Amino acid sequence: MVPPIFELVVCITSSALFDCTELREIWKRDGFEIFKEHQRANLMVPLQPGAGYSLVRSLLALNEVAKNQLVEVVLISRKDSDSGERIRQSIYYYKLPITRMSFTGGTDVTKYLSAWKCDLFLTADEDQVRTVLSGTSSEAFTGIAAALVCNIVDTTSTIPSKLILVPESSHGQQSNSNINATILPSEINTSTNSDLAAPLASLSWPEGQVRIAFDGDGVLFSDQAERIFKTEGLEGFFEFERKHDRIALPKGPMQVFALKLQKLRQSLGDNHKWRIRTFLVTARNDVGNIRVFHTLKEWGLEIDETHFLGGLDKTPFLQSINPAIFFDDSRENIDRAKTYVPSAQVIYGINNLDPDILIKSTSIESRNIQNDHST
Repeated sequence: MVPPIFELVVCITSSALFDCTELREIWKRDGFEIFKEHQRANLMVPLQPGAGYSLVRSLLALNEVAKNQLVEVVLISRKDSDSGERIRQSIYYYKLPITRMSFTGGTDVTKYLSAWKCDLFLTADEDQVRTVLSGTSSEAFTGIAAALVCNIVDTTSTIPSKLILVPESSHGQQSNSNINATILPSEINTSTNSDLAAPLASLSWPEGQVRIAFDGDGVLFSDQAERIFKTEGLEGFFEFERKHDRIALPKGPMQVFALKLQKLRQSLGDNHKWRIRTFLVTARNDVGNIRVFHTLKEWGLEIDETHFLGGLDKTPFLQSINPAIFFDDSRENIDRAKTYVPSAQVIYGINNLDPDILIKSTSIESRNIQNDHST
Protein backbone atom coordinates (compact mmCIF):
# COMPACT_ATOMS: atom_id res chain seq x y z
CA MET A 1 0.00 0.00 0.00
CA VAL A 2 1.43 3.38 -1.01
CA PRO A 3 1.38 5.85 1.93
CA PRO A 4 -0.45 9.12 1.33
CA ILE A 5 1.51 12.24 0.45
CA PHE A 6 0.15 15.25 2.32
CA GLU A 7 0.49 18.87 1.26
CA LEU A 8 0.87 19.91 4.90
CA VAL A 9 1.80 17.97 8.04
CA VAL A 10 1.24 19.56 11.45
CA CYS A 11 2.68 17.94 14.56
CA ILE A 12 1.12 19.22 17.75
CA THR A 13 1.66 18.31 21.38
CA SER A 14 -1.25 17.50 23.65
CA SER A 15 -0.67 20.66 25.71
CA ALA A 16 -0.86 22.79 22.55
CA LEU A 17 -4.02 21.10 21.24
CA PHE A 18 -5.73 21.12 24.63
CA ASP A 19 -5.42 23.29 27.71
CA CYS A 20 -3.26 21.16 29.99
CA THR A 21 -2.34 23.91 32.46
CA GLU A 22 -3.84 22.06 35.43
CA LEU A 23 -2.18 18.79 34.40
CA ARG A 24 1.26 20.40 34.22
CA GLU A 25 0.78 21.86 37.68
CA ILE A 26 -0.18 18.45 39.10
CA TRP A 27 2.84 16.82 37.44
CA LYS A 28 5.26 19.43 38.77
CA ARG A 29 3.73 19.58 42.24
CA ASP A 30 2.85 15.94 42.93
CA GLY A 31 4.94 13.88 40.55
CA PHE A 32 4.28 11.47 37.72
CA GLU A 33 2.42 8.76 39.66
CA ILE A 34 -0.12 11.22 41.09
CA PHE A 35 -0.46 12.70 37.62
CA LYS A 36 -1.29 9.27 36.16
CA GLU A 37 -3.79 8.64 38.94
CA HIS A 38 -5.46 11.98 38.22
CA GLN A 39 -5.66 11.11 34.51
CA ARG A 40 -7.28 7.73 35.23
CA ALA A 41 -9.79 9.33 37.62
CA ASN A 42 -10.73 11.95 35.02
CA LEU A 43 -10.53 9.75 31.94
CA MET A 44 -14.03 10.62 30.78
CA VAL A 45 -13.66 14.36 31.40
CA PRO A 46 -12.65 16.06 28.14
CA LEU A 47 -9.88 18.60 28.21
CA GLN A 48 -10.80 22.08 27.03
CA PRO A 49 -9.39 23.26 23.68
CA GLY A 50 -6.01 24.95 23.74
CA ALA A 51 -4.56 27.70 21.54
CA GLY A 52 -3.75 25.27 18.72
CA TYR A 53 -7.22 23.72 18.58
CA SER A 54 -8.82 26.24 16.23
CA LEU A 55 -6.06 25.93 13.64
CA VAL A 56 -6.06 22.13 13.76
CA ARG A 57 -9.82 21.84 13.47
CA SER A 58 -10.06 24.29 10.57
CA LEU A 59 -7.15 22.75 8.65
CA LEU A 60 -8.54 19.23 9.00
CA ALA A 61 -11.90 20.46 7.73
CA LEU A 62 -10.21 21.24 4.40
CA ASN A 63 -9.82 17.51 3.73
CA GLU A 64 -13.57 17.05 3.74
CA VAL A 65 -14.04 20.01 1.40
CA ALA A 66 -11.37 18.73 -1.00
CA LYS A 67 -12.53 15.10 -0.73
CA ASN A 68 -8.83 14.34 -0.41
CA GLN A 69 -6.26 13.93 2.37
CA LEU A 70 -4.34 17.18 1.93
CA VAL A 71 -3.63 17.92 5.58
CA GLU A 72 -2.36 15.53 8.25
CA VAL A 73 -2.28 16.37 11.94
CA VAL A 74 -0.16 14.19 14.22
CA LEU A 75 -0.56 14.22 18.00
CA ILE A 76 2.82 13.86 19.72
CA SER A 77 3.27 13.65 23.46
CA ARG A 78 5.92 12.84 26.05
CA LYS A 79 3.26 10.98 28.00
CA ASP A 80 3.17 7.19 27.91
CA SER A 81 0.30 5.38 26.21
CA ASP A 82 -1.50 4.74 29.49
CA SER A 83 -1.59 8.34 30.72
CA GLY A 84 -2.29 9.49 27.17
CA GLU A 85 -5.66 7.74 27.09
CA ARG A 86 -7.43 10.89 28.28
CA ILE A 87 -5.90 12.78 25.37
CA ARG A 88 -7.22 10.17 22.94
CA GLN A 89 -10.68 10.27 24.50
CA SER A 90 -10.71 14.08 24.20
CA ILE A 91 -9.78 13.79 20.52
CA TYR A 92 -12.67 11.36 20.02
CA TYR A 93 -15.00 13.65 21.94
CA TYR A 94 -14.36 16.63 19.70
CA LYS A 95 -14.53 14.37 16.63
CA LEU A 96 -11.11 15.45 15.41
CA PRO A 97 -9.93 13.13 12.60
CA ILE A 98 -6.50 12.64 14.17
CA THR A 99 -5.41 9.02 13.78
CA ARG A 100 -1.60 9.17 13.87
CA MET A 101 0.06 9.66 17.25
CA SER A 102 3.33 9.27 19.14
CA PHE A 103 3.46 8.76 22.91
CA THR A 104 7.16 8.76 23.76
CA GLY A 105 7.11 8.00 27.49
CA GLY A 106 9.43 10.90 28.34
CA THR A 107 11.60 10.97 25.20
CA ASP A 108 11.94 14.38 23.57
CA VAL A 109 9.26 14.44 20.88
CA THR A 110 11.37 16.60 18.56
CA LYS A 111 13.39 13.48 17.74
CA TYR A 112 10.48 12.22 15.66
CA LEU A 113 9.51 15.39 13.75
CA SER A 114 11.64 14.49 10.75
CA ALA A 115 10.22 10.95 10.65
CA TRP A 116 6.71 12.39 10.56
CA LYS A 117 7.80 14.75 7.72
CA CYS A 118 6.60 17.65 9.85
CA ASP A 119 6.06 21.10 8.31
CA LEU A 120 4.72 22.90 11.40
CA PHE A 121 5.38 21.97 15.02
CA LEU A 122 3.20 23.51 17.74
CA THR A 123 4.03 22.99 21.40
CA ALA A 124 3.63 24.56 24.83
CA ASP A 125 7.27 23.76 25.69
CA GLU A 126 9.68 26.63 25.02
CA ASP A 127 12.75 24.38 25.01
CA GLN A 128 11.28 22.26 22.22
CA VAL A 129 10.78 25.34 20.03
CA ARG A 130 14.34 26.46 20.71
CA THR A 131 15.62 23.00 19.81
CA VAL A 132 13.92 23.09 16.42
CA LEU A 133 14.71 26.71 15.54
CA SER A 134 18.23 26.90 16.94
CA GLY A 135 20.85 27.58 14.29
CA THR A 136 23.01 24.86 15.83
CA SER A 137 20.31 22.19 15.68
CA SER A 138 20.45 19.08 13.57
CA GLU A 139 19.81 19.39 9.84
CA ALA A 140 16.84 17.11 10.48
CA PHE A 141 14.91 20.26 11.52
CA THR A 142 15.60 22.12 8.27
CA GLY A 143 12.36 23.50 6.84
CA ILE A 144 10.31 22.79 9.98
CA ALA A 145 8.47 25.77 11.42
CA ALA A 146 7.92 25.77 15.18
CA ALA A 147 6.11 27.99 17.64
CA LEU A 148 5.18 28.18 21.31
CA VAL A 149 1.40 28.33 21.69
CA CYS A 150 0.05 30.52 24.47
CA ASN A 151 -3.01 29.03 26.13
CA ILE A 152 -5.49 31.30 27.86
CA VAL A 153 -8.05 29.89 30.29
CA ASP A 154 -11.52 31.39 29.95
CA THR A 155 -12.43 32.38 33.49
CA THR A 156 -15.90 33.55 32.47
CA SER A 157 -16.89 30.36 30.65
CA THR A 158 -20.18 28.70 31.48
CA ILE A 159 -18.86 25.30 30.43
CA PRO A 160 -19.24 22.81 33.30
CA SER A 161 -16.06 21.75 35.05
CA LYS A 162 -17.08 18.10 34.84
CA LEU A 163 -18.06 16.91 31.37
CA ILE A 164 -18.74 13.26 30.74
CA LEU A 165 -17.47 11.62 27.60
CA VAL A 166 -19.51 8.97 25.86
CA PRO A 167 -17.23 5.90 25.83
CA GLU A 168 -15.85 4.69 22.54
CA SER A 169 -16.51 1.18 21.35
CA SER A 170 -13.63 -0.99 20.26
CA HIS A 171 -14.24 0.15 16.66
CA GLY A 172 -14.06 3.84 17.50
CA GLN A 173 -17.84 4.36 17.20
CA GLN A 174 -20.02 5.88 19.89
CA SER A 175 -21.40 3.17 22.13
CA ASN A 176 -25.04 2.84 23.15
CA SER A 177 -24.22 3.60 26.75
CA ASN A 178 -26.93 5.35 28.76
CA ILE A 179 -24.35 7.83 30.05
CA ASN A 180 -25.39 11.33 29.07
CA ALA A 181 -22.74 13.47 27.39
CA THR A 182 -22.59 17.22 27.79
CA ILE A 183 -22.12 18.60 24.30
CA LEU A 184 -19.68 21.45 23.99
CA PRO A 185 -19.98 24.15 21.33
CA SER A 186 -17.82 23.46 18.28
CA GLU A 187 -15.83 26.62 18.86
CA ILE A 188 -14.90 27.60 22.39
CA ASN A 189 -13.76 31.12 23.21
CA THR A 190 -10.52 30.87 25.16
CA SER A 191 -10.34 34.61 25.75
CA THR A 192 -10.13 35.93 29.30
CA ASN A 193 -12.23 38.91 28.28
CA SER A 194 -15.28 37.79 26.35
CA ASP A 195 -16.77 41.30 26.32
CA LEU A 196 -13.87 42.70 24.32
CA ALA A 197 -13.86 39.70 22.00
CA ALA A 198 -17.63 39.92 21.35
CA PRO A 199 -17.40 42.32 18.36
CA LEU A 200 -15.59 39.57 16.45
CA ALA A 201 -18.86 37.68 16.11
CA SER A 202 -20.24 40.40 13.84
CA LEU A 203 -17.42 40.20 11.32
CA SER A 204 -18.40 38.93 7.90
CA TRP A 205 -15.53 36.54 7.20
CA PRO A 206 -16.67 33.47 5.26
CA GLU A 207 -17.49 30.43 7.34
CA GLY A 208 -14.94 27.68 6.85
CA GLN A 209 -12.07 30.03 6.03
CA VAL A 210 -8.67 29.40 7.66
CA ARG A 211 -7.01 32.76 8.38
CA ILE A 212 -3.37 32.80 9.44
CA ALA A 213 -1.53 35.97 10.42
CA PHE A 214 2.25 36.32 10.30
CA ASP A 215 4.62 38.92 11.68
CA GLY A 216 7.39 39.88 9.26
CA ASP A 217 10.91 40.21 10.69
CA GLY A 218 11.84 37.19 12.80
CA VAL A 219 8.93 35.16 11.40
CA LEU A 220 8.51 35.19 7.61
CA PHE A 221 11.85 36.97 7.27
CA SER A 222 15.06 36.52 9.25
CA ASP A 223 15.97 38.82 12.14
CA GLN A 224 18.43 40.77 9.97
CA ALA A 225 16.43 43.99 10.26
CA GLU A 226 16.16 43.70 14.03
CA ARG A 227 19.91 43.18 14.32
CA ILE A 228 20.58 46.29 12.22
CA PHE A 229 18.13 48.27 14.30
CA LYS A 230 19.65 47.21 17.61
CA THR A 231 23.23 47.86 16.51
CA GLU A 232 22.78 50.97 14.35
CA GLY A 233 19.53 52.52 15.55
CA LEU A 234 16.48 53.71 13.67
CA GLU A 235 18.35 55.88 11.15
CA GLY A 236 20.78 53.05 10.49
CA PHE A 237 17.85 50.72 9.85
CA PHE A 238 16.28 53.14 7.35
CA GLU A 239 19.57 53.63 5.54
CA PHE A 240 20.21 49.88 5.35
CA GLU A 241 16.72 49.22 3.97
CA ARG A 242 17.08 51.90 1.30
CA LYS A 243 20.40 50.46 0.15
CA HIS A 244 19.01 46.93 0.05
CA ASP A 245 15.45 47.60 -1.14
CA ARG A 246 15.99 45.42 -4.23
CA ILE A 247 17.73 42.63 -2.34
CA ALA A 248 15.43 39.98 -0.90
CA LEU A 249 15.33 39.63 2.85
CA PRO A 250 16.84 36.39 4.21
CA LYS A 251 14.33 33.63 4.86
CA GLY A 252 12.79 33.36 8.30
CA PRO A 253 11.60 30.29 10.23
CA MET A 254 8.05 30.45 8.83
CA GLN A 255 8.96 31.01 5.16
CA VAL A 256 8.77 27.35 4.10
CA PHE A 257 5.51 26.87 6.01
CA ALA A 258 3.96 29.91 4.26
CA LEU A 259 4.90 28.44 0.89
CA LYS A 260 3.37 25.13 1.95
CA LEU A 261 0.14 26.93 2.79
CA GLN A 262 0.16 28.49 -0.66
CA LYS A 263 0.60 25.09 -2.28
CA LEU A 264 -2.21 23.71 -0.12
CA ARG A 265 -4.47 26.52 -1.29
CA GLN A 266 -3.66 25.74 -4.92
CA SER A 267 -4.53 22.10 -4.29
CA LEU A 268 -7.97 23.16 -3.11
CA GLY A 269 -8.75 24.43 -6.60
CA ASP A 270 -10.23 27.69 -7.80
CA ASN A 271 -13.59 27.06 -6.17
CA HIS A 272 -12.14 26.62 -2.69
CA LYS A 273 -8.85 28.53 -2.60
CA TRP A 274 -10.62 31.29 -0.65
CA ARG A 275 -10.70 28.89 2.29
CA ILE A 276 -7.10 29.81 3.15
CA ARG A 277 -6.31 33.49 3.65
CA THR A 278 -2.95 34.82 4.82
CA PHE A 279 -2.02 38.12 6.45
CA LEU A 280 1.26 39.95 7.05
CA VAL A 281 0.96 42.23 10.08
CA THR A 282 4.24 44.06 10.57
CA ALA A 283 5.60 47.06 12.45
CA ARG A 284 7.37 48.22 9.29
CA ASN A 285 6.16 51.29 7.43
CA ASP A 286 6.53 52.56 3.87
CA VAL A 287 10.31 52.88 4.18
CA GLY A 288 10.57 49.14 4.81
CA ASN A 289 7.73 47.83 2.68
CA ILE A 290 9.52 48.19 -0.68
CA ARG A 291 11.95 45.46 0.33
CA VAL A 292 9.15 43.32 1.69
CA PHE A 293 7.21 43.38 -1.59
CA HIS A 294 10.38 42.66 -3.55
CA THR A 295 11.11 39.71 -1.26
CA LEU A 296 7.64 38.20 -1.56
CA LYS A 297 7.78 38.54 -5.35
CA GLU A 298 11.18 36.85 -5.53
CA TRP A 299 9.94 33.99 -3.35
CA GLY A 300 6.75 33.65 -5.38
CA LEU A 301 4.81 33.95 -2.12
CA GLU A 302 1.37 35.53 -2.32
CA ILE A 303 0.10 37.12 0.90
CA ASP A 304 -3.55 38.12 0.71
CA GLU A 305 -3.34 41.13 3.01
CA THR A 306 -0.32 43.19 4.10
CA HIS A 307 -0.60 45.63 7.00
CA PHE A 308 2.34 47.98 7.65
CA LEU A 309 1.56 49.50 11.03
CA GLY A 310 4.59 51.71 11.65
CA GLY A 311 4.93 50.49 15.23
CA LEU A 312 1.24 50.65 16.20
CA ASP A 313 -0.26 47.98 18.45
CA LYS A 314 -1.16 44.97 16.31
CA THR A 315 -3.94 43.75 18.59
CA PRO A 316 -6.88 45.78 17.16
CA PHE A 317 -5.95 44.63 13.65
CA LEU A 318 -5.74 41.03 14.81
CA GLN A 319 -9.16 41.32 16.42
CA SER A 320 -10.53 42.40 13.05
CA ILE A 321 -8.73 39.55 11.26
CA ASN A 322 -9.85 36.99 13.86
CA PRO A 323 -7.24 34.43 12.72
CA ALA A 324 -7.06 30.73 13.50
CA ILE A 325 -3.57 31.60 14.76
CA PHE A 326 -1.15 34.53 14.88
CA PHE A 327 2.64 34.03 14.71
CA ASP A 328 5.06 36.64 16.11
CA ASP A 329 8.60 36.50 17.50
CA SER A 330 7.95 39.22 20.10
CA ARG A 331 6.69 38.05 23.48
CA GLU A 332 5.41 41.55 24.07
CA ASN A 333 3.17 41.38 21.01
CA ILE A 334 2.05 37.85 21.85
CA ASP A 335 1.11 38.81 25.41
CA ARG A 336 -1.10 41.59 24.08
CA ALA A 337 -2.71 39.49 21.36
CA LYS A 338 -3.21 36.14 23.06
CA THR A 339 -6.18 37.36 25.10
CA TYR A 340 -8.15 37.95 21.91
CA VAL A 341 -6.84 35.54 19.25
CA PRO A 342 -4.98 32.20 19.31
CA SER A 343 -1.32 33.17 19.33
CA ALA A 344 2.05 31.44 19.11
CA GLN A 345 5.53 32.82 19.70
CA VAL A 346 8.26 32.03 17.18
CA ILE A 347 11.24 31.84 19.54
CA TYR A 348 13.89 32.89 17.10
CA GLY A 349 16.43 35.62 16.47
CA ILE A 350 18.00 38.43 18.42
CA ASN A 351 14.85 39.22 20.43
CA ASN A 352 14.90 35.70 21.89
CA LEU A 353 18.60 35.05 22.48
CA ASP A 354 18.49 34.64 26.26
CA PRO A 355 16.13 31.87 27.41
CA ASP A 356 16.07 33.19 31.00
CA ILE A 357 15.52 36.89 30.42
CA LEU A 358 12.65 38.41 28.49
CA ILE A 359 14.26 41.04 26.29
CA LYS A 360 12.50 44.34 26.90
CA SER A 361 14.89 46.57 25.00
CA THR A 362 13.65 48.92 22.32
CA SER A 363 12.91 47.13 19.06
CA ILE A 364 11.24 47.73 15.75
CA GLU A 365 8.12 46.23 17.28
CA SER A 366 7.95 48.71 20.19
CA ARG A 367 8.94 51.91 18.40
CA ASN A 368 6.56 54.03 16.38
CA ILE A 369 8.47 54.17 13.11
CA GLN A 370 7.25 57.23 11.26
CA ASN A 371 8.33 58.81 8.00
CA ASP A 372 9.41 62.03 9.67
CA HIS A 373 12.25 60.13 11.40
CA SER A 374 13.87 59.28 8.09
CA THR A 375 16.65 61.33 6.55
